[in-house]
Amino acid sequence: MDRGQRDLLVQSPRHADGPRGTFALRSPVRPNPIALATVVITGLDRNVVEIDAIDAFDGTPILDIKPWLSTVDVPPGWRPGG
Repeated sequence: MDRGQRDLLVQSPRHADGPRGTFALRSPVRPNPIALATVVITGLDRNVVEIDAIDAFDGTPILDIKPWLSTVDVPPGWRPGG
């Protein structure tokens, strides 16, 4: 995310029948270089946080880490496998 292009406000994705606004897409080409992801922390070593697979380059800055709270972070009505 921190290396994506920053000047496209409208994009024409292959899956759509016409142009769409950047904020309506899941594209890394965004005016703000901040993304949100749920990950599993696999290791900590001083100022290095190792995480499970994510769609980002090695060395991408992490700005904030929050714990997973099942009472807050699970959509209402969601259940595993369904």
